[in-house]
Amino acid sequence: MTVPVTPPYNCSPKNLSDNETHERNRAGDCDLMNSREQGRVLVVTDEPLRAASLNALERAGFAVVGVASGAAALVALRKSRPHVVVADASLQKINAEELTRLVVRAQEGVPLILFGDVEATIERREATLNAGAFDYFQLPAELPLLLTRTAQLVKLKQEMDRLRAEADRDYLTGLANRRRFRTALGGELERWRRYKVACSLLLVDIDFLKHVNDTHGHSAGDACIRHVASALRELSRDNDTAARLGGEEFALLLAGATERSAFAAAERLREAVSSHEVENVGFITISIGVATCPAQANTERSLYAASDAALYRAKGEGRNRSSLAPSLNPTTPSVL
Repeated sequence: MTVPVTPPYNCSPKNLSDNETHERNRAGDCDLMNSREQGRVLVVTDEPLRAASLNALERAGFAVVGVASGAAALVALRKSRPHVVVADASLQKINAEELTRLVVRAQEGVPLILFGDVEATIERREATLNAGAFDYFQLPAELPLLLTRTAQLVKLKQEMDRLRAEADRDYLTGLANRRRFRTALGGELERWRRYKVACSLLLVDIDFLKHVNDTHGHSAGDACIRHVASALRELSRDNDTAARLGGEEFALLLAGATERSAFAAAERLREAVSSHEVENVGFITISIGVATCPAQANTERSLYAASDAALYRAKGEGRNRSSLAPSLNPTTPSVL
């Protein structure tokens, strides 16, 4: 079945790398598309034939980031970070209403569209909306409508993400701000409570920044802050959170990191900052406090406090060093 659908994005010729392009399958569409602008769609269904019927999503210009069964939907949601989820209303191990609740809870603001064989009556659509999903379509009859609705919701989600990113971004460095950091910290601790996945927190402080400001001026101090922010950005992974908490204080929240890997990351960061000069200032250094959940803390407050105490000790011992917080269990030796 060929579906005449207008591509949801405008494309113009650009010199893009292979990793940033997507080959289009429909005649008349542009050949290349920036993958950062592409709508990411996660398909949830237990039936391979149903998934195959949604190939039109790719032909319409969307990136199908995965096809998951109902049982694996939440794991796929966290990994693929889609703009829209398109799910089968007749999943075997989880009903559509329960899936809707879980999707909304797992990743705020991700629209869910349901599809199925049953006719899309007014009553069915009303029940779908009441459950928290955004729409229901009967396939294959309403495939063009599903594509149009998906394009609309992708654009809405991308705009929401853009506005949220601006609200959560530090104006000087472009890193996450304190509000975004607190949200991320809560999310990582919740992940540990539910799935026992470790996480680590690095608190970072620029050594003698006041002296830089007094000697070279605040513009030089800002250059030092941006220098540290650049190192944080370069060394953090996609699922980590690098943040500026204010002044010369930064945080790096490491998802899935144990004591050993977190301390190694702290040392890499410290060396990266101190090995390159800041223009009109020279070389600068940082001190870092490291704490891990659950080895040194098991709540948001205690993880921050443990990392902060380790940072204070690093500065007291001479600065330009990383310090690991003591274990919660005094009988358990450090892995370092």
